[in-house]
Amino acid sequence: MASSSAVEDEHLTDSDLTDDEERSVEPRQEELRPETPKPSYSDEELHQLVGYIQRMSVLSCLDHRDWHEGALDIIRRWLLEVHEPLLTIYYDRDALSACLGIPTTCVSDLSYFRREPNEIFTVEGFHDEVNFGTLTSDVDGCLMELLDRLYAPFFRNFREWNATVRSRFCSSLDRFLAFLTGMHHQISGVAVLYVPYVIKELAAGPVDRQLVRSLEGIALYWTTQIRTLLEDDTLTVPHDLVTVRDEFEFWEYRYEVLQGINDQLAQSDVQKVLQLLHKAHSVHMPQMDGLIERAKGELLKSLSNIKFLHLLIEPCSKIDVATSPSDLSKLLPRIIHLIRFIWLNSEYYNTTRLIAGLFRNLSNQIIKFCTGQTKVEDILSGKPRFGIQICNNAIDCCLVYKGIYGKMSKELAEKQRQLPWELNEGLIFNHIDAFVERLNDVIDICESMIVFGRLDENGSIPKPSFGGTCGEEMEKIAENVEQQFLDTLKQLQGSSQAYILNVHRSDWYNDVANFRRSMTKLEETVQRLIFNVFQRVSNVEETLEALQAMLFYSYRQRGTLRKTYLKEVSRLWRMFSKEMDATSRKLLEERGQESWLSKHVSMALNYRINLERLAWLKDRLKNAEWLPPDKESSPVLAKFASLRHEFQKEIRQAYENWVAKCCGFSGDLSQRLDRYLMVRSKKFKGLLECNIDPSVLELCEQAQHFERLGFAIPNTLKKLYERYDVIRSLYNSVIQLALSHNCILTALSDKERHLFRPLIQACDRQLAPGIFKITYGSDLNEEFFEDGKEFLGEFQELVHIFKRANRGVARSCEKICDTCLLHFAFAGAVDISVFQQHLSSRLNSSGDVLRKYYGNIVELLFAFSRQFQSVDDEMSTEWITFVNDLDDMVASALMTSARGSLNMLYKALHSDEDMASAPIIVLESDVKDGRIVFTPDMDAIGDMVNGIVDSIRSMLDQFPRLGYKLKLPKKQQRQGFACVFREDQECSELMRSIQAEIAIQREEMAKYESEWNQHRSLWENTEEGFRQRLNSSSRTAGVFEGGIEHYSALADDVIFEDAITNVYFLLINQNALKSTILDWIEKWQALNISMLLDHASNLMNATYRYMRRNERNVMKVPRTIRETVAAKQHFEKLVKEVPVKQSFFIPMLELFVLLHKYQVQLNEKTYQQVMGLEVAWLHYLQVLAEADDMLDNEGGETKLELAKHGEKFKLILKEFLEDFYSKLPKQ
Repeated sequence: MASSSAVEDEHLTDSDLTDDEERSVEPRQEELRPETPKPSYSDEELHQLVGYIQRMSVLSCLDHRDWHEGALDIIRRWLLEVHEPLLTIYYDRDALSACLGIPTTCVSDLSYFRREPNEIFTVEGFHDEVNFGTLTSDVDGCLMELLDRLYAPFFRNFREWNATVRSRFCSSLDRFLAFLTGMHHQISGVAVLYVPYVIKELAAGPVDRQLVRSLEGIALYWTTQIRTLLEDDTLTVPHDLVTVRDEFEFWEYRYEVLQGINDQLAQSDVQKVLQLLHKAHSVHMPQMDGLIERAKGELLKSLSNIKFLHLLIEPCSKIDVATSPSDLSKLLPRIIHLIRFIWLNSEYYNTTRLIAGLFRNLSNQIIKFCTGQTKVEDILSGKPRFGIQICNNAIDCCLVYKGIYGKMSKELAEKQRQLPWELNEGLIFNHIDAFVERLNDVIDICESMIVFGRLDENGSIPKPSFGGTCGEEMEKIAENVEQQFLDTLKQLQGSSQAYILNVHRSDWYNDVANFRRSMTKLEETVQRLIFNVFQRVSNVEETLEALQAMLFYSYRQRGTLRKTYLKEVSRLWRMFSKEMDATSRKLLEERGQESWLSKHVSMALNYRINLERLAWLKDRLKNAEWLPPDKESSPVLAKFASLRHEFQKEIRQAYENWVAKCCGFSGDLSQRLDRYLMVRSKKFKGLLECNIDPSVLELCEQAQHFERLGFAIPNTLKKLYERYDVIRSLYNSVIQLALSHNCILTALSDKERHLFRPLIQACDRQLAPGIFKITYGSDLNEEFFEDGKEFLGEFQELVHIFKRANRGVARSCEKICDTCLLHFAFAGAVDISVFQQHLSSRLNSSGDVLRKYYGNIVELLFAFSRQFQSVDDEMSTEWITFVNDLDDMVASALMTSARGSLNMLYKALHSDEDMASAPIIVLESDVKDGRIVFTPDMDAIGDMVNGIVDSIRSMLDQFPRLGYKLKLPKKQQRQGFACVFREDQECSELMRSIQAEIAIQREEMAKYESEWNQHRSLWENTEEGFRQRLNSSSRTAGVFEGGIEHYSALADDVIFEDAITNVYFLLINQNALKSTILDWIEKWQALNISMLLDHASNLMNATYRYMRRNERNVMKVPRTIRETVAAKQHFEKLVKEVPVKQSFFIPMLELFVLLHKYQVQLNEKTYQQVMGLEVAWLHYLQVLAEADDMLDNEGGETKLELAKHGEKFKLILKEFLEDFYSKLPKQ
C-alpha cells in the first residue's frame, strides 16, 4: 500500500508546483522511477493460470477442443509481460484466437481480461485480482443484461450504503435500464417494457416502500412509451413518396407493435408490477389504466384498417407491372372505386384526411412508376427522342388520372349525396403537378439536346455547313454553341441526374434555372448566327440550303428559335416571289440589248431558260418536305402558275415574229451555197479564209434553236435546213484546214518561209481544189479534206521539229555559255598536286557536259535534216545559211565558256592592291646546298598554268564544226573551234593577263628570298672559322655573353616569323626553313657555350696547377748557398706575382657566373675547384709565409704584405662570389 503522502503526490498537477519545486522533483522522479517487475512463475503455476483463463472465457460457440498452442502462447505472454494491460480471446472466422489489446478484425463476441499496470497475479488470488468479462456485437443488450442480472441485485443488497443513498441510486439505475431497454428494442422496431429482475424474485408479503417508488418511476416511463406509441398513427416519410402499399405495411407494422405491447401488458411480471402499484394506491395508475384500454382500442382499429387497405394491394400492384404509362388509365377507375368503398364502409378509415392521404399515396405510386419508366440516365446519355415520347406519355398519364378523378368524383358525389366528396385536391395533386413540371423540364432538356447538341438516337444530325467567306467562322460559332451545351449537359448529368424527377428535392429548381439561363444565352447566340447567315444569303437556293442546314434549330418549342426559323421560311417564299418579279423585269430590259444570237431566238431562249430556272426553284421548294408549312406558300405558287403561262406566250410570239421577218421572202435560199470553199486573204499575204455566206449558217442556227423549242421549220427554209449538217461539216472542215494552214505560215518568219518554200508550194497545190473547184453546194468530198489534213499535219510536224530544234539548240548554247570549265572549290590554298588533280577532274567533267550539249545540238539538227531532206533533195543556199548560223551560235557559246574559264583563272591569280591576296597553291621553303629552295618552284607553277590554257584549247579542238557534221561543202564550212579560240581577242587578252600575273609572282618570290638571305651567314659559316674568330678575341665573359645573346635574339626573330605566309597567289609554308635556320642557330650557340666552358675550366685548372707547383717548389729546403740564393729569388718572384694572380681571379670567376646564369652543368672536379678556391689560395699564401720563415728573411715586411694580399683576396671573393656560391648548382 502506498502512503497517503505518496497518493497525494500522485494527484498533484503541474500547476500545483513552482518552478523550483519542478526542478527539484524532476531529478528525484528520474532517480526513483521503478523498474518493470518481472513475474517468476514456475511451469506448474503458469500452466494453472492459463487453465484459469481458459475456463473463465465465455463465448457463444466456444468449444474447448478449439484451443491451440498459438492462442495459449499469447496467454502465457500476457501473464509474463506485466506492462500489457489487456488480453482478448475471440473467434476470427472459425479459428479461436487471442491478442494483446483490442482485435483489429470484426468479431461477434469476445472475452477480455484486464490488469492494473505492472500487476503480477498470484495463483491463489487470480480470480479476485483480474477484471474479466464478455462483450458481444449487441453492445447495449450485453450491457443491459449485465447491469440487470449482475449489478442491479448487488447494488440493491449492498448494505454498506445507507437506505437513502441506496434508494436514490437504485431509482436512477432503474430509469437508466428502462431507457436502455426502450432504445435497444426501438432499433428493431419493437416497443419493450422494462421489468426489473427483482420482481421475479419478489415473494408475497409486504413490499418495501423504496421499491414502490422505484416501480412508480418505471411505470411512469411505461406511460411515456405507450403514449408515444399510440400517438404514432400516421405514416410520415419526409423525403420519399409514400404509396398505398407503404400505408398498408405501416398499419401492419402498427398492428404488430400494438399486439406486442398488449401482450407485454398481459404478462405476469408486468401485471405484478401493476398490482403492486394498485395496492400502493399509486397516483399514476389511473393514467396507466386509461392507456391500456386505449391500446386495446388502437389494436382493433389497426386490424380494421388492414382489412380494408388490403383491398387496394392487388389492383395497385398492377400499376408497378404495367408496360407503359398509357396502360394506367384502365386500372385507375377500379382503384378509385375501391377507395370510395373504403371511405363509405370503413369504421375508422373514413375521414377526409385519411382518404385524401390514400389518393395522395396513389398519386405517389403513379409518380414512382412514371419515374421508373422515364429512365433519366438513358435520356441524358443520348436518347432525347425517347425522352420526349416517354415524358409526354407520363404527362398524359398524370392528366388522365386527374381527369378520371374529377369525372368520377362528380359522378360518385351525385350518387351518394349523404357523404359529399369534399377532399383537399391540392394535397392530392400537388406532387402530380410538380412531377408534370419536372417532366416538362426533361422535355425541354431533350429538345435542347436535339437543337444545341445534335443528339438524336434515330439518326445522326449533320453539322451545319455554311458557304461564303464567313462560312468557316459561322461553323465555328455553331460548333462552340454545341460544345457549350455539351458541357452544360455533362454538368447536369453529374450533379442533377439523380433528382430531376424527385419532387421532394428543391435543389432541382436552382439547377433548372441555371440550365435555362444557359439555354437563353445559347438561343441568343444562335439567333445572332441565324441573322448573320440569312443576312449573307442572296438568292432562293442559298436561303433554302441555309434553312436545311439549321433545320434542327426549329425543333425547340420553348423560346424564340422556332419563331425566328419560321420567319425565315416566310422570307424564303417572299424571296421566291421577288425572284419571279426580278426575272420578269430583267427579261423586259434585255429586249433592247445586243446578243450574239438573233433578236427573236435570244428572246425565246431567255424566256425558256428563265422559266425552266424558276420551275426548278419551285420544284425544290415543293420537294422540300422538311420545310414547315407557311401561309405565304399558296399565293406564291399561284403567282408562279400565272407567270409560266405568260412566259410561254412570249416564247410563241418570238417564233412568229422570226418567221414573219426572216423567212417570209420568196426565192430559193439554196443559191447562197454556190461559192468556193476557200479564198486567198486580201489582208494577210499567203493566208486562207473561209468563203461561206454567213447568213446561211445564221438562218440554220436560228431554225435549229426554234426546232429545239418545239416549233416547226418554215417551208422556205426547210430545203436549206435539211443540208445544215452537211454545210456545218463542210464549214468546220474548211475552218480546220484554213486554221492549220495559217498557223503554219504565221509561225514562220520571212526568212524561214524562204527555207520552207518547196513545202509551201506543195501545200498550195494540195489545197487548190478547195480554192478553185469545190463549192458548199457540192457533196461532201471527204478525200480532199483527209488528204489536206494529212499533208498539213506532216507539214506542221516538220515545222514543229524545226522550231523544237531551234529552241533546243538555243537552250544548249545557253547552257554551254553557263558552263565553266574551271572551278576553284577550295576553302583555302592546296598542294599543287591536289590543285592539278581537281582542275583535271573539273576539266574532264566539264568536257563531258559540253560533249552532252554538243551531242544534243547535233542530234536535233540531224533529226530536222532527215525530215527536211526527205522533202527537198537538193541542198539549197538557205539550208547552208541556216546550218552556218547555228554553227556560229555554237562557236560563240564555246568561246563564252572559254572566256569565263580563263577569266576565273585570272581572278584566282590576280590580287588587287587594296585587297588582301587569296592564295590558291601551297609551297614549302627550305635551305639546301647553301641556298633557299622552293617546292614546287615557279617554273613548275608556270608550266601548270600554261597547261590549263592548253587543256582548254585542246578541249575545244575536240568538237567538229556543224557544217562538217552535216556534210556541207568544204568551201562553206567554218574553221575549227581551236582556231577561233586562238584568234579570239578577249581570250588572247586574258592569256596575256595570266602570264603577267605569273611574272608578278616571280618578282614577289625574289623579294621573299632576299628577305631570308639576310641570315645566310648562318649556313655559310664553318665550325673552324667560328673557333678561329672566337679564339682571336679576348674571350672574356662579355664576349661569350654577347655571342649567346646574339644567337638567342636571332632565334627569337626566326620563331616569331609566321609559319605560313602569303606571297601573291601562293601560300608558303616556312616551317622547314625556320627549322633549318634554328638548327644552325642552335649549333653555333652550343659551340659558343662549349668553348666558354672549356676556357673557364682551363683557367681554373691552370690556377690550381700554379699553386701546387709553387707550393712544392717554395717549401724545398736549400742545401747550398747557391740554392738558398735561388730560393730567395724564386720566393721574391712569387710574392710579386701574388697581386697579379689575384687580379686575374675576377674575370675568371665572371666566366663561371656566366655559366651558372645559363645553367651550364660543371663536372665534379671543376665544381670542387671553384668551391675551394678561397681555401686553396689562402693556403698558398700561408705556404709563402712559412717559406719566408724557412728562408730566415729579415723583417716582417713580407709577412705583412702577404697578410694584406690575403685580406684583399677575401674582399674580392666576398664581393664577386657571394651570389655565385648561393646559386651555384649542387652536385
